[in-house]
Amino acid sequence: MRETTKMYVGGSKTKIVRGEYTIKTDGNHSMWVTKGNIIVTAEKQITQQGEKTGVSHGNYVPPEEIYTTHPKVEQVEFLDENNKVLDQNTKDFFYGQKLKIRIVTSNAKGQSIYVNLQGKTKSTHQKFDILNTKRFSWNGLVTHEETFETPLFVLNPNWYSDDFEEYDYTLHQTQIKEEDLNEFFAKVVLDAKNVFLPLAGNRLKPVTYKRNYEELIGLFKTDNSGGKDLLTNYENFYIDKYADENEDIKDIVDDFSEWLCEDHTDASVEDINAKVSESAGKLWSYAVLQHQDHNMKLTTTNNKTGVKKDEIKERKAILDDRPLYWARIAMQVILKRQYVFIKDIKTLSQKDQDDFFKKSIIPKNSKLWKIIVLFEEKSRNYTGIDFSKAGNKKKILITGFDPFVLNPKKGGNIKQSNPSGVIAETLASDKKLGAYIQTMVVPVRYSDFDGSQDHSKGQGNGIIEKYITPHILNVDMIITVSQYLPNENVIDMFGTSRRGGFNDNMDFIREPDTQALKTPYEWLQTTLPKQFEKVKGITFNWKYNDIDNGPNTFPNENEVLSEGSGGNYLSNEIFYRVAKIRREHKQLLKTGHFHVEMLQNSGEDLVETKIVNLVNLVKKGLAEAIKNL
Repeated sequence: MRETTKMYVGGSKTKIVRGEYTIKTDGNHSMWVTKGNIIVTAEKQITQQGEKTGVSHGNYVPPEEIYTTHPKVEQVEFLDENNKVLDQNTKDFFYGQKLKIRIVTSNAKGQSIYVNLQGKTKSTHQKFDILNTKRFSWNGLVTHEETFETPLFVLNPNWYSDDFEEYDYTLHQTQIKEEDLNEFFAKVVLDAKNVFLPLAGNRLKPVTYKRNYEELIGLFKTDNSGGKDLLTNYENFYIDKYADENEDIKDIVDDFSEWLCEDHTDASVEDINAKVSESAGKLWSYAVLQHQDHNMKLTTTNNKTGVKKDEIKERKAILDDRPLYWARIAMQVILKRQYVFIKDIKTLSQKDQDDFFKKSIIPKNSKLWKIIVLFEEKSRNYTGIDFSKAGNKKKILITGFDPFVLNPKKGGNIKQSNPSGVIAETLASDKKLGAYIQTMVVPVRYSDFDGSQDHSKGQGNGIIEKYITPHILNVDMIITVSQYLPNENVIDMFGTSRRGGFNDNMDFIREPDTQALKTPYEWLQTTLPKQFEKVKGITFNWKYNDIDNGPNTFPNENEVLSEGSGGNYLSNEIFYRVAKIRREHKQLLKTGHFHVEMLQNSGEDLVETKIVNLVNLVKKGLAEAIKNL
């Protein structure tokens, strides 16, 4: 969940601080309102104190009957836009879905009534942002029918209690207990007397899309206690990590959240499509900018004179692929919780609905699927590859991977970066090495590679064939890059069509030694220039079937390799898939896989000097290879 970053003026204003918040004044400090109430809420003690004498208020709770009974308020109900009464037994009412509140009274015709939406949560850091604004406060007169109804409104999807979701590793499903769902009720003021209804047990408990395995990992708390939290989690940590030096990614995520969940709750699919195209494209652009030294133009205003002044601020490159990775996940969760897509999925087959609501799988024939594909295309630069500015320079396409093995509950390092992703983001549109380079970053998910929703046995063409094939005739070299073993930077000689059983970022495995796709070639060889080895620290890896065979030792033509030079995971698979495309479309094209060293041990963070040195090593190798194209 992201906290609201906007300031609301002309109505209510909410200040949220994580530490101590102090107001000091030499004179009087006054709080007053011309209408409504002053509400002060704290999880612990509230203290008001003067210099010499003062008064303090402890944890005072009014008698129960003050909250639950009212002489003129008989019933408070939540209704959907079709006037269907909703309560906690309605398991399919969703955040973002339109609803209203109806108050049933007695002996109150023509009287003024005030209604405020209230939220209750078990989450320590749940903030029902803007709940006390005009948007969720209503007043009017009780009708002659002894009722009062609010206009239709929606509940912010960011108010869902993610931190109580638990992943079932056997069923491969995310679950949440009903008692852990946030609940909503109303505060009604009539005759200057308050009542809070419906009572516990009949309050509204909305649901929404549940995070999948990969998305849920980001909610682990940054104190490494093993628990989850809505705000102080790794997802937010990495989105916000470089906000002081490079706030752009944080701003993109927050703007996206506010646009969808607060400002444009009635947005159409077409509206959201346009917003996704803009925001996801910006996400990639700013991630690339973050990885390069650059100047930013800043406009400052003199507080006394009001004079504006333009300044140029130098920003040093930040080599870290994690902000892009976690921002992408956060934004896609927000997308998947938009009711316009949920409503569409509820019209599909029961299997499609079960896939979405139980397994957190997006049905391919849904409107949401098309939007997610667009988001991936823009934020991973799948469709942004453009060699039109290459001029007479050689054209090189480079791919990197997302971070992987992140789940701390399964021995992963949630702080893990993927140096191949850093390399891809750093070298995007690079012309300094003697060629024109374009890059993309691909996921560590089997389903994306084989284009199948079957997460355990899928085989076929996917993102590599879809997004790399169109460039095969137009480029001079394709290098796929991924993370390897510590202190080893190698060019893999052989890629096998066989895949292994290692878990991907969705925690799925493939049946060992099965082929990733239908192919007549059991294995294929790299065609990358030998000149890479001119750089100290880079060697060619002649291993296959986990045996160091030594240089110039080749498998038999139709020999089945259980492992290629770099193993049998997705690094091997991307090598093989690109090589197969090359074999079928442009045999002399230079293609292959560069396995770069792992820089972080278990639990370790990314060290700046290590990633800088690795990027420089890769650049030197590329420069040598480019000379021989």
